[in-house]
Amino acid sequence: MKVTILGARGSIATSGRDVQEFGGATSCVLVETDKEAVFIDAGTGIMNSPDLGDRRISILISHPHMDHLGGLPFFPYLYEPGCKIDIYAANRNGLSTTMQLDRMISPPLWPLRVADYKSDVVCHDIRHPFSIGDIHIDLLESHHPGGCTLFRVTHEDRSLVYATDYEHEIESLDELVSFSEGTDLLLYDAQYTDEEYEEKKGFGHSTAGMGLRVMKESGAKQLRFVHHDPRHTDEMMRKMESAVGSDTVAYAREGEVIEL
Repeated sequence: MKVTILGARGSIATSGRDVQEFGGATSCVLVETDKEAVFIDAGTGIMNSPDLGDRRISILISHPHMDHLGGLPFFPYLYEPGCKIDIYAANRNGLSTTMQLDRMISPPLWPLRVADYKSDVVCHDIRHPFSIGDIHIDLLESHHPGGCTLFRVTHEDRSLVYATDYEHEIESLDELVSFSEGTDLLLYDAQYTDEEYEEKKGFGHSTAGMGLRVMKESGAKQLRFVHHDPRHTDEMMRKMESAVGSDTVAYAREGEVIEL
């Protein structure tokens, strides 16, 4: 199972010399097996999609905030006639997956609806664990403004946990620790430093220190911090990464490939 970080920035895409190493594209992770290509979230990072060959394309949407959905109208495969794309999301505020997409991707905000693209898009409403071919998806609801789904993606004997837009002070860590038990890769929301978090309680994000705790208690083998604050520069994140001092823990870099 190959995991590619296509975008790891949180809240809003950033650009400039100070963010070249870790990248400015918003949330999107690609999981590939021989037959499947599963995107987790569709922030602006989805525009960095590689050639997927003949793999089946699926997109898991954690929640419909703009930094997790804003790249979808630009996804190259939406423009390919006959290309089937399955999109999975939980109902939010009484809105189905199709209705959530239409709220953002439709006139007057955008000239097209998802149904207007040349590809064949099928939307799925999810409530329970499910499978996409030989990939199994488990779900955990996060406490985040408006709601958010955390995903555990398993292929054969390898797994990753995608835990972004998660705030540790709002719920016990026990559920996430159990959900992440023994995973090969934990992708964890570390948008804020400890000092920043004190001013941002209730915003729905977490810290590196809490991510390290989840890693330790769950036995996760690797940890990548994601959802980087748009104000955090490369220099700042290098210093924070160095302070951790671990070969198995890092701040995710746009374009990074992790083989599990």
